[in-house]
Amino acid sequence: MSHRISRRRLLSAGMVLGAVGTVGAVTRAIATTPAGAQSSPGDQLTFPSPDLTPYVDDLWIPPSLSGDRTLSMARSSHRFHRDLGTAPTWSFGGQPYLGPTIEARSGEKLKLTFANNLDGHLFAKDIDTSLDGVSEEDRTRPRTSVHLHGSVVRPEFDGHTENTFRTGTSMTYEFTNGQEATALWYHDHAMGITRLNVPAGLAGMYLIRDEFDTGTSANPLGLPSGDYEIPLIVADHRFHADGSLNPRTARSTPEGTLQGPMIGDTMSVNGVVMPTLEVARGLYRFRLLNASNWRAYHLYLSNNMPFRVIGNDGGLINSSVSTTSIRVSPGERADLLVDFSGLSGGDTVELRNDEQVNPSIAATSGAYTLPRVMRFTVSSSRGFTKPAPTGLRGGPSQPAALPPATAVSNRRVVGLTMTAEGMALSNLCYGDDPVEKPRQGSTEVWEIVNSTVEDHPVHLHLVNMRVLSRQSIDTAAYIKDNPVPAMGTRWAPPADRYLKGDQQPPEAWEAGLKDTVLCPVNTVTRVLVRFPTADELGFDPDAVFTSQSGDRLQGYVWHCHLIDHEDNCMMARYRIVS
Repeated sequence: MSHRISRRRLLSAGMVLGAVGTVGAVTRAIATTPAGAQSSPGDQLTFPSPDLTPYVDDLWIPPSLSGDRTLSMARSSHRFHRDLGTAPTWSFGGQPYLGPTIEARSGEKLKLTFANNLDGHLFAKDIDTSLDGVSEEDRTRPRTSVHLHGSVVRPEFDGHTENTFRTGTSMTYEFTNGQEATALWYHDHAMGITRLNVPAGLAGMYLIRDEFDTGTSANPLGLPSGDYEIPLIVADHRFHADGSLNPRTARSTPEGTLQGPMIGDTMSVNGVVMPTLEVARGLYRFRLLNASNWRAYHLYLSNNMPFRVIGNDGGLINSSVSTTSIRVSPGERADLLVDFSGLSGGDTVELRNDEQVNPSIAATSGAYTLPRVMRFTVSSSRGFTKPAPTGLRGGPSQPAALPPATAVSNRRVVGLTMTAEGMALSNLCYGDDPVEKPRQGSTEVWEIVNSTVEDHPVHLHLVNMRVLSRQSIDTAAYIKDNPVPAMGTRWAPPADRYLKGDQQPPEAWEAGLKDTVLCPVNTVTRVLVRFPTADELGFDPDAVFTSQSGDRLQGYVWHCHLIDHEDNCMMARYRIVS
């Protein structure tokens, strides 16, 4: 098949979104908006959702499932808020929206068959058939591909963006779970329509358990479990007046044409708009996932109460980190402990977001700050009373400590680039050569140079990264001295001559193993990556396999996890060669 993107519209959206997301100090000032934060100066240019009262609906907690099984991907229905009508949605396994939480055991194979029973696309009118891999058939028999994000898995079961299956067919995935306990998530990864399939409902949590983090009350680490361990899938949405999902942001973008990122104006958690959760006076473990298309969140508790970060994408960190805030970009997960034992029955605490948005961007895109995420209401009952653990690795009845992340001499410079044609990875679109080819058994420092106008969370399939540092660059001088060629020619010059200031260490909550790393604008982000061997994995990561449609495929992909960017040139193939 032809991999070339035939039309790119991202630049205009990117220029509108300008300076979004610069890493730096943020304030606790909440924008002046109604209770539901549905009003802004940009609403006349966008599709505003109805004003909705926060904290009137209980948090829905997806059921947990384990063992080999078949999950149907099908149309469902769900009410996102009490004042909205029942909306058509997509889901896994017969849920009203999203999918069940899958629980698996480390080192034990799990076979999941996903049956595509989707009777036409939920957002058929919004499909852009000029994008690579997209056709008119996607409106009536949409493609799907299930990617277990963060998993160590054979390439044929990775949810490759080209290895898709249509309505009326199914695919069985074998997940070997060859990694320590952690929180992954599964979601659609079909080329060109991921940006629509995921917010339609094709996403869910996937928890791996092991002998240390068992998910039961008998776990050696003393972590909350059962009713005190709760997934929080955070995402923003827009709604039509009838309560149905609206994937469009800008009125100026014609229906059926790729817009800039889908930017919601209403927060949801587990598919419930600004929900409330009653909590006992004790310790809770929240498995947080940012499943948004575009938004990053800077989260804190309204009473400035500290909480602990005990892990992220790849599992537990060595020691818990006490903090009053955390930033998560799309695709990232955070394992949090929040202790409500010092509060009284009847107290309320809100989970809030103060990720700031440039006023000019808010006026044109509707991307203003969404402050209200959810509310915790404290009951008078006592809950999980054990103290929050501090040391998590390297001690008795604990997993081995993670070694320090130290740089190596094997360096690979890659770019997040932008031309008049759009944004791309190293100025290449999905089907362009060359592809990155790290060697099995090697350890590399990837220097990710972001010369675009937005932050981008970068996700590598199969492997984990360790964040080493970030350092500002003089982007204007960098591009002036190294003119960007036409799209399709690899361009990722080293930024050494253009570095500014000192290297900044990773944030405390970024300790440990990461599969998705935020790469800020005008910055070089350095990450350490180890590429495993076939012997270590038990399979050849460079094996050729045949897709459901008969194409011969090889390798994995890496991409920006702003999903609309991923569908439009910010995704590339890569191979781990012997």
